[in-house]
Amino acid sequence: MRSLWQIARDLWQMAPAFRLALLYLVLLAAVALALPWLPLGYGPNELDLEQTYQAPFGWAAEPDKPRHWLGTDGLGRDVLSNILYGARTAFAISLPVMAIASLIGLTLGASAGLYGNRRLHLSRAVLAALVFGLLPLAYYGIYLPMLLFSQGAAYSDFILTGMAALFFTLLLVLGLRALFKQLPFLNQKTPFPADELLLRLIEVQTSIPRLVLILVLAAIVPPTLLALSVLLVLTFWTGTARLARAEMLRIRELPFFEAATSLGFTQRRLLIRHALPHLLGPVLVAFSFGLAGLLMLESTLSFLNIGVSTDLVSLGRMIAGIRTNTAAWWLVAIPGAVLSVTVLALQTFSYYVLRSLQNKK
Repeated sequence: MRSLWQIARDLWQMAPAFRLALLYLVLLAAVALALPWLPLGYGPNELDLEQTYQAPFGWAAEPDKPRHWLGTDGLGRDVLSNILYGARTAFAISLPVMAIASLIGLTLGASAGLYGNRRLHLSRAVLAALVFGLLPLAYYGIYLPMLLFSQGAAYSDFILTGMAALFFTLLLVLGLRALFKQLPFLNQKTPFPADELLLRLIEVQTSIPRLVLILVLAAIVPPTLLALSVLLVLTFWTGTARLARAEMLRIRELPFFEAATSLGFTQRRLLIRHALPHLLGPVLVAFSFGLAGLLMLESTLSFLNIGVSTDLVSLGRMIAGIRTNTAAWWLVAIPGAVLSVTVLALQTFSYYVLRSLQNKK
């Protein structure tokens, strides 16, 4: 299999659209990282009440003030500065969320595809301990945080309850595992239906619309970046998991994988050394498409003012400014164009990588 670097190099030479998309994404990332050092005339939330709703490229600025090159909104905030900081906010939310979701989906999907329903054997003691471990996890991870929220607890209290949930769950599982192993019946191993369990979990997860979950979250907890990110991670991993499972089922039938299996390699080595390199390409494509979807979702939520803190600079919140003055076309056209071009660049990048992976098969 060709490496991703070789695929990118070939596409760079043969596909001008891929070259433009990659250059745009690299330039946008460089600008977002260098924002604190760029010579911008205004900050993202800096008000200039004497220049409200100024059109782009206006030359009526005061001599002692920097110009608003792309205009201002209803509070005199600079559109150029807000676009750059809004793009950085969108990527600051989307990149970590999609990275964690892709890692979870890759791990679960590849494991389910490799082990199936009969290849993974777990001790009954472990399974029984995991079932009992759900009790402290439900108490410290769900019930207690909801109780603290109803009493207006501090943010640090939620962190402590999360740490307590992990600690007591792990402690109970390890203790019960050692205890249950003393029983002959529970000390036996039984097949674990990893594939069937993953498919049922994905069905349950995807049966609930993501927007409904976000609305429920916004109704019961304050709009924080952490809460929104956790919810998005828990809902975006299913696509990558389905893709990784399907690719793993295909890789299991390839001659090189059957030869490695016949040599007696462990399942762990088969997964990491032989299957994972072939999974990275499709997962990268899914990552790019998912990132584009997350950028659109974050802007949509900001536009609707749902689940996102109001102090975050966002492209969607900039577009929402058109509600107060429909003549301020630049509040829609400019941030909307930046968002559309960014999503188009991500999808173009994904399309060419996917086509290259399909041509090599």
